[in-house]
Amino acid sequence: MEFAKIEQAKQFNEERFTKIDMHKTRRSVAFLLNFLPGQHMKSHSHPQRELYLLVLDGTGTIIIDGEEKVVSEGDVIFCESDEMIGFTNTGDEKVTIYATMTKIA
Repeated sequence: MEFAKIEQAKQFNEERFTKIDMHKTRRSVAFLLNFLPGQHMKSHSHPQRELYLLVLDGTGTIIIDGEEKVVSEGDVIFCESDEMIGFTNTGDEKVTIYATMTKIA
């Protein structure tokens, strides 16, 4: 059994968004994505992995396969392994997203 505190993984960097792993096994990983206003994560995919995202703080624009959608605190997003995903903090506050990614057969 392992424990982690979300507040400890809310680490921000002026240069670029941060990805802070909280738990990691051979099949899955749980992590936080932290964005200051204006920071961006370019579109990419996660082959052979399913991804769940929970917006903990702030608002921004998520891009999935070229389709933009505004997301905010409390939104949950699921991404298939072949979908391209990107994100931009379009708000005035910090954004933190909790993510879990699991390998699929």
